[in-house]
Amino acid sequence: MVDVIREWAGKERLFRLNFGNVLDLEQAVGSGVGEIFLRVAGGRFGIKDVYHTLRLGLIGGGSGLLDAKRLMEAHFDTRPYLENASLAGEILSDLMTGIEPVADKGDKESDGDHAPHKFSEISQICRTFHMSPLDLREMRYADFVNMVRGFNAASEKKAPHLTEEEFIDILNRYEPEALK
Repeated sequence: MVDVIREWAGKERLFRLNFGNVLDLEQAVGSGVGEIFLRVAGGRFGIKDVYHTLRLGLIGGGSGLLDAKRLMEAHFDTRPYLENASLAGEILSDLMTGIEPVADKGDKESDGDHAPHKFSEISQICRTFHMSPLDLREMRYADFVNMVRGFNAASEKKAPHLTEEEFIDILNRYEPEALK
């Protein structure tokens, strides 16, 4: 996965969406991230799709909440909307890529991609890597999937592959109340 670094608001800036940002984006826009991506990529975006993708991309890239708000208020309307939408599309494309395809090995479940999903197994991986629920929230989904695959390659006991929806469900069930 490549980070999106573009000139915006007078200097080079890093834009990145982790899963915490994606949850915030979906809440701010009122649509799932896949639908937001399709609207932006297809040129059928609403201003909220673009605005909140850029704002949360700045935050995910390291800008503080207040700094991102200030930048958006001062600079969002100074750029052509199509230019902002193009940047939002790059940010969303970066989010949606990065999971390496699994080689088809017939009916064999080579890395647990089709195994039942158990939170206890996923939490074991997190304990192995000394990760908290906050760390999990900060991960990109693609990084999480690749981490599970690496764990499975080195372990006799295979952890399951989680879909994006199951990953978000785990975050919602186990993240601290302060983040909700």
